Amino acid sequence: MRLFRRARCACGRLLQCPSQRKIPDMAVSIHDVARLAGVSISTASRALNKAGRVSEETIDKVQAVADRLGYQPNAIARTMRSKQSHAVGVIVSDISNPFYGRLVKLLERQLADLGYASFVASSNNDIATEVKLIRFLMSRKVDGLILGPCQTDAIAHVAHEVTGTPTILFDRDGRGDLSSVKVDHYLGTTLAMQHLLGLGHRRIALLTPGSQIQPIQDRVQAYADSLRAAGLPYDPQLIVFADSSMNFAPAQAERLLLLDDRPTAFLCLGTRILAGVVAAIRNARLQIPRDVNVLSIGDSDFAELHSPAITSLAWDVSAVSQAISTLLFDRMQKKAPGVETLVVPMRLIERESCQRLRD
Repeated sequence: MRLFRRARCACGRLLQCPSQRKIPDMAVSIHDVARLAGVSISTASRALNKAGRVSEETIDKVQAVADRLGYQPNAIARTMRSKQSHAVGVIVSDISNPFYGRLVKLLERQLADLGYASFVASSNNDIATEVKLIRFLMSRKVDGLILGPCQTDAIAHVAHEVTGTPTILFDRDGRGDLSSVKVDHYLGTTLAMQHLLGLGHRRIALLTPGSQIQPIQDRVQAYADSLRAAGLPYDPQLIVFADSSMNFAPAQAERLLLLDDRPTAFLCLGTRILAGVVAAIRNARLQIPRDVNVLSIGDSDFAELHSPAITSLAWDVSAVSQAISTLLFDRMQKKAPGVETLVVPMRLIERESCQRLRD
C-alpha cells in the first residue's frame, strides 16, 4: 500500500505523488506498521520491542516505517505484557521547598539514566492528598515509589498503601519493609549549637516548621540536649514552630527581639523562615552579626548571596538523590539484600553571620 498526497502541476491539474507523511486523522496501529513493512504483526511487534529472533535488517525496516508513520506503542498494553512501566512515582510534601526542588531535579536525571521516567507530585503537607496520590500512581502501575511523607504518623498509612511496590522513603525513618535515606538532622543541629555555644551565645532561638515530622523532632531534641550538655536552662519561649504564613516568621522574630533578655543568636530552618528573621532584624535596626547572629539549617542561594553571607548547615543533595535512586533501582531489579537505612551527614559552612559574642 502506498500513501499519496495531492499536488498541483504548473497547469493547475491535480496530481498524486508518494507521501512520507503519517496516516492522517486516525490512530496508527501495529497493523499499519506491519502491512507497510511487509511483515506479520507478530514480527513487527518483536522488531519494535527488539525481542525474539528478528534480523537487524527487519528491525531497521520496521522501525523506519514506524518512525515515518509516527507510530506510538500502547504504553498500557506494553506494561501489561512486560509487567513493567519503566516509570517511578515521586511524592514530596512541599515542592516549593528549595531542597525538594533540587532533589527532584537530580532524581529525574538519575532515574532517566537508569531508563525510568518520573511522575512528580506534591502532597502540600496533607495526608489525605498524599494517600490519593499514592493510589493514583499505583493505579498507573509505576515500578517504584519515592516518598517523603508529610507527617511521621502517615508512614504507617504509606506502608499499607504501597505493599508489593518497591518504595524508598527520604528524610524519614523507615517502617516495616520500607528502606529509607535520611539526613542526620540530630548531629547537624548539635554541630550548629556547638558552633554558637563556642562563640559565647547562651540565649539561642530556634525557629522551625511544625513538629509533625521526625527531622523537626530530631532538631528540637538536639537543641535541648546541647543546652543541657552546656549546663544551660531550656527556655520554651525561645522555640517557635512557624506555620506556612509569609508573615509568621517576621512577627515571631520581632516578638523575640523585644524580650528584655532577647536571644543573641537565631537558628532558622528553611529559606522562608530565614528571610523572615533577617527582615525582622533589619526592621529592629539591628545588624548581623554585630547585634545578633543568624545560622541557617539548610543552605540556599539566599543564605550564600545575602550580605553578610549566612553561616549554614548543608547536606549533599546529590549524595541523597544518588542513594535514593540506587536503593530503589536495586529493589526494582530485585537485587536488594533487604531493608536498609542510609544516613547522610551534614556539614557546617562558616560564613559571615556568626561571630564571638561581645561582652
